[in-house]
Amino acid sequence: MPKTVIINESTLKQIFTEQIIKESDLSKAEISKIVKDSINGDKEVKDALEKKVKALVASAVNVLFRTLWQRRNFYEDEIKR
Repeated sequence: MPKTVIINESTLKQIFTEQIIKESDLSKAEISKIVKDSINGDKEVKDALEKKVKALVASAVNVLFRTLWQRRNFYEDEIKR
């Protein structure tokens, strides 16, 4: 009777990654170098990555300022003392 094994997505990804690396006879460092070279060499990928980073930074700054604005009484009272 077969057994049922439940694993989460991150474990499955790790197993697939290890299997692919094992089958390709490449080290993680070599694969990382290939990926970095392909990202740096491709202008479209670099531009898309830059846009995503800018959107993430803008979102983080927005949350920061919103939080500071909502709690301004807390630090204004401390400064005024």
